Amino acid sequence: MKIVNIKADKMRYQKNTSAYGLVLLSIATSLIALFTMINFDTFGSGEGTMRVIPNLRVGVEIALGIVLMLSTFMAAEKVKYYDPTWSFFGLFILAGINFLRIFNLPIYAHERGWIPTKTMQLVMLEFAVTAGLLVVAGIISLRKVIILHKHLKEIDAYGNDAV
Repeated sequence: MKIVNIKADKMRYQKNTSAYGLVLLSIATSLIALFTMINFDTFGSGEGTMRVIPNLRVGVEIALGIVLMLSTFMAAEKVKYYDPTWSFFGLFILAGINFLRIFNLPIYAHERGWIPTKTMQLVMLEFAVTAGLLVVAGIISLRKVIILHKHLKEIDAYGNDAV
């Protein structure tokens, strides 16, 4: 008896474009958040010039942002081909790190008077969107990985000529 699940079988030949696209979008939102944060400057408008002043903590955040972007791009490439490890652990760990970034530099810069409350809230929202996109991508990818692996086991149980 041959059992064929056409949608699952197509996954063997098609890339996981939905999760891949969400992960790439998360890279973009992370980059926007970082640039919004470090490039903020009122250019002397208003009472006093507000500007993010580079120090060790800002430098560490920039370095972390670069490492996270590279790691997230690698995760995107792995997820595209239904890698179970990156679909589960990789994306959720990256989402957790980005979630923690919400409470790091934006609050620090706001407490120092480098950015106004609106900018702090915007950066926090952008980091939250980044983490949310990674979680959604992880859920989609994990679901597809489970479906594909179940299908591959089913094919193997009936022999390689099941499809």
